[in-house]
Amino acid sequence: MTNKKEEVDAGAILDVVGKASAIFQKALTPEELALMQQQGKEDELPATYAAEEGSLAESDFELAAAADALGTLAGQIQSVIDRRMEKLYEEALEVYYVAEELARDPEHADVIPHVEAMRRAHENSYGRPIPPKPKV
Repeated sequence: MTNKKEEVDAGAILDVVGKASAIFQKALTPEELALMQQQGKEDELPATYAAEEGSLAESDFELAAAADALGTLAGQIQSVIDRRMEKLYEEALEVYYVAEELARDPEHADVIPHVEAMRRAHENSYGRPIPPKPKV
């Protein structure tokens, strides 16, 4: 078995990350884009390097930059997914509250099994009952 070091093209990785980032940016709503731009400004740190890092080979530095770019993109995507999932959850709760209210009316008794199914699905997914409707 040989212990051959594989060459990795950091430039190619950065190119792919750049293209993926551009596609991701196009999928954002204007609000999400503004929030990401604001977060980017808050997260910026001045570039500093420890003295011992000065000996890193250029290729190692490029690979580290590619890894950082991948990590940043993955974090941005996860952040957007988390926000969208939270919004969907809140909208689903609103649907549940309306259905629950309708189910109390005998005229809409056919909604009762759907409310019960939503309640079971929530408890199975989240391990807790649906939170009560907030008082307005």
